[in-house]
Amino acid sequence: MADSDVWRNGSVSAQPGHSATATADDGSSPAVVVRLQPWHRRFATQFAALFWKNLLVNWRNLRATVLRILAPLFFMLLLWLTDVAISADNPKQPYAIANTSPAIDLVAAIPACETNVNVRPGQCWDMFYTPNTSAAAQGVIQFMQANNPGRPISDDRVLGFSSPDAVNAWLMDNPERVLGGVHFSFNEAAPSQVDYLLQVNTSVSYFKDKFQDPTFFMQVPLQVLAERGIASFLANSTVAGGEPAPAQFDWSVATSMFAHPTTNSINVLGKSIGGFVFAANLFSFVLILSSVVAERERGLRQALKTMGMLESAFWLSWMTIEVLASVVFTLLLIGFGAMFGFAFFTVNSFAIVFTLFFVFQIAMVSVAFLLSTLLSKGSTAIVVGFVVFLVGWIVQSVVVFGFPYTPDRIKSASVITVILTMMPWAPLAKAGVDLGAASEDSSSVGISWSNRADYCLNMDNDPAAQAAAYKPNVYQDFDCVFNINQILIVLTVEYFFYFLLAIWLDHVLPDENGVRKGKCCYFLTRSYWCSSGAGCCGGGAANRGVRTLRPPLARAAELDLGMERDSDVVAEERRMQELAQHRTGTSGALSMQADSSHAVEVFGLQKVFPGTGCCKGGSCCCCFGSCKGSCSACKACKCCCSRAGRPRRKRKGGEFWAVKGSWFAIEPNRVFCLLGPNGAGKTTTINCLTGTLPPSGGDALVYGESLSAPGGMDRVRSLMGVCPQFDVLWGELTGQEHLHLYGRVKGLPMREVRRQAAELLEAVKLGPAANLRTSAYSGGMRRRLSVAIALLGDPLVVYLDEPTTGMDPISRRHVWDVIESSKAGRVIVLTTHSMEEADILGDQVAIMARGRVRAIGSALRLKQRFGSGYQLSVSVMPPRATPAAGAEAAAVAANAAAVKALFKSELGVEPADESRAYITFLVPKAGEHALPAFLHTLDERRQQLGVTDVQIGLTSLEEVFLRIARMAEVEAAAGDTTTVELDDGGSLEVALGEEWATHPTTGQSYFLRWVQDDNGSLQVLRAEPMERPEAAAGGGAGVAAADQPPGAVEMTRQE
Repeated sequence: MADSDVWRNGSVSAQPGHSATATADDGSSPAVVVRLQPWHRRFATQFAALFWKNLLVNWRNLRATVLRILAPLFFMLLLWLTDVAISADNPKQPYAIANTSPAIDLVAAIPACETNVNVRPGQCWDMFYTPNTSAAAQGVIQFMQANNPGRPISDDRVLGFSSPDAVNAWLMDNPERVLGGVHFSFNEAAPSQVDYLLQVNTSVSYFKDKFQDPTFFMQVPLQVLAERGIASFLANSTVAGGEPAPAQFDWSVATSMFAHPTTNSINVLGKSIGGFVFAANLFSFVLILSSVVAERERGLRQALKTMGMLESAFWLSWMTIEVLASVVFTLLLIGFGAMFGFAFFTVNSFAIVFTLFFVFQIAMVSVAFLLSTLLSKGSTAIVVGFVVFLVGWIVQSVVVFGFPYTPDRIKSASVITVILTMMPWAPLAKAGVDLGAASEDSSSVGISWSNRADYCLNMDNDPAAQAAAYKPNVYQDFDCVFNINQILIVLTVEYFFYFLLAIWLDHVLPDENGVRKGKCCYFLTRSYWCSSGAGCCGGGAANRGVRTLRPPLARAAELDLGMERDSDVVAEERRMQELAQHRTGTSGALSMQADSSHAVEVFGLQKVFPGTGCCKGGSCCCCFGSCKGSCSACKACKCCCSRAGRPRRKRKGGEFWAVKGSWFAIEPNRVFCLLGPNGAGKTTTINCLTGTLPPSGGDALVYGESLSAPGGMDRVRSLMGVCPQFDVLWGELTGQEHLHLYGRVKGLPMREVRRQAAELLEAVKLGPAANLRTSAYSGGMRRRLSVAIALLGDPLVVYLDEPTTGMDPISRRHVWDVIESSKAGRVIVLTTHSMEEADILGDQVAIMARGRVRAIGSALRLKQRFGSGYQLSVSVMPPRATPAAGAEAAAVAANAAAVKALFKSELGVEPADESRAYITFLVPKAGEHALPAFLHTLDERRQQLGVTDVQIGLTSLEEVFLRIARMAEVEAAAGDTTTVELDDGGSLEVALGEEWATHPTTGQSYFLRWVQDDNGSLQVLRAEPMERPEAAAGGGAGVAAADQPPGAVEMTRQE
């Protein structure tokens, strides 16, 4: 066939939206060459699909959407109520009342010390002075005592000290005993010059809802009295005898407030706006955080990635939807603020307010993305949101009181300033204070866009510079650092920085599966930028000729020592090893041959999880050597034990080998069933093949594409569909919308998406429910939708991990029909716990146990090799609906007895089950050689024995599965022991899997019946005392004799 791009032709396919080249010279299944779409086209298609998904999910999450819309209204209402409460108190405050003609008040006399609200009980003094050794000082004090208006001060209420140091020492020993005092300094060269210094307590005092202002309570009256006393002393210094005399002048001083308009509030808006905006944003913050984390936690993001989603499309679709939401949020915030009449919104420039709140919003979105990389559960988002709110509120409270954005503190606390500035809410609080100060009263002009940097001037100690820089009708702050222009730049930088940091952490931190996407400097590698493009980094058709095949880990061979292995598994492994050797040759390069008949080839696939201490569920991680055998010893080795009190699951070196090396190939047009108990490695194998987990060793080829090659997984994803073990669906989307989303992510044209979505929904019987949200689907309906998603895009390889779990029998049968009809032209890899499902659907069956493929082949082959024999059902009932009576019943009974006797004499078997219609016999494989002759005899004596029907069949696949799983457990438990409790109160220490045990004291033999728990571990069901048969003398480990007939399975021991 010539090179061409095709939709579907037999087993050759190109993913819609991709292209494929197929060649076949010998009639075998052709190889497929994948050419991915150009990156920009993939990105555009996926971005549009993911954006639409985010929009629908947000819109249909009605409660959260309403909260995001009402949050600005709610917090603006709270802010308005706060402003109203403060404004209601303003008429009581003189500073808030408009006063165009302030009153003139004379300065009163200094008060009596007893009127001080903080005076101590006992004697107190009105004032003190220094130096008491100066006659001039004593003269001034006398004038002050005599001229205190309305209340002359007696000598016993005045203290004199020799120096200021003496005053300070006395004050330390006698706090709150004196109101204040004066320190005089006289110049003998200039007698008319007198210097003085006032010393008063400047602390504001509060008592019974009243404040005592120290300035007007003592400081101003004392200053006026001192000046009056000095003037009187100088004016009367020539009076004979120096006796005090009335001054010949009138000395009075008055005070008056500045005229001022009404002050609506004490800048409550500026000091509080940051906190209220921050609180309103927390609703969106928590919603974003929980949504992103929940998508990862529930496997939704991994499902999209399995379909070929680009990480860039994922993050940018989220960011775009949140940027648009931030625009809406900001407009609502400004609109509600203007509705309440806040000058903050109406006086300041709209451009500044909008830009400030918008860049703060998107910076918080980036912070949410950053924190999402550190969380594993969406439920913790609320707790994290509360912590962020608490920290943010504290930081904003510190900022509104001037720390650290003041000229003196910004330099002295530079490190703290940088740390606080890195938190978006700190710059927001500073900008809120500045904008609030620029709009705090009716005469304010606010801050314009052009003035966003020029208003902030650091000229606090330079009056001349302030005068030179002053501009009328323009808001200016001469004690300012960190202007709004700088704040906007900082918030914008934080937006990009935290967003890029979130993407980086998302790559370098382990995901929900414990996998790191890259190392610290992954973005510096060439493969990161061109991992999936054709001809780039070893990818695409240009470099398909030669690739390196990653070998299995060398130390894996140690795990096989002493293990018995099925000859079919060994033969398949050798065949795959020869194939790998043939393809690699001596150079170690893998040649991708076009005539391969295999769709999927697995070469020694391994997955090892590093040890992390104890296993989940209490199983033991290092109970071997000195720790082996008892729970107490296990605990001494810092291990953990099972609840039954015995060690479990050994791990060499703390490692856990989930998959120990799988070798097999899958041909096209087949259903490959992977069976095994819980923990066998089935899902881990699927996860490695789908790229969810990276293999620790070995490799796999999917239509010639290596999983370990650079960009190989991206190309393989374009060929596959996956139905994971657990449904990965958005409850807000309909079934049809899910198919549209996944189809667009896979690159299908929209017309093809609609066509395939309609066909698949009808195929899985979801047509009537296509437009229902999946939150209304039952468990079975959700599984059927997951199967439809896996088949979307006509994939060449489909992985179905327990697809029929939770379905009713009718739906299960229907899905089986869909799977059977879909295998043409593709490979379907199916894992299931239903043996009936595997028996019906599986063209090839592999059974895994403890990380190893233990059996492989068709279901019939496995039954022949591992089954316990044949099941024969014989009927001697006459062919009629009514039961026989009288003589006929006696004849039927006689015939039944004759049949039983024949089976006993010829095959040596007794009936295993007997119903009214059939007698069932189980013939072990040891008697297989006698079966043809016996059936011939039975056919010849049919009339004589009254046989009306004979049915023959192999034992069920379920029996094969249980036998293999039990054999693996017995093998793994070799050397381990457990304690068996006996009915008589005694106990026995027996080896795991041992069938017979003898009591060391009484000599009584016991037959042990073993079962497996949910984890597949062997447990003793009961110990039955009975005589030990001769065939079992000497004991034997393993399974019951019926489960291990002579010559049942050919095994190979690995040396």
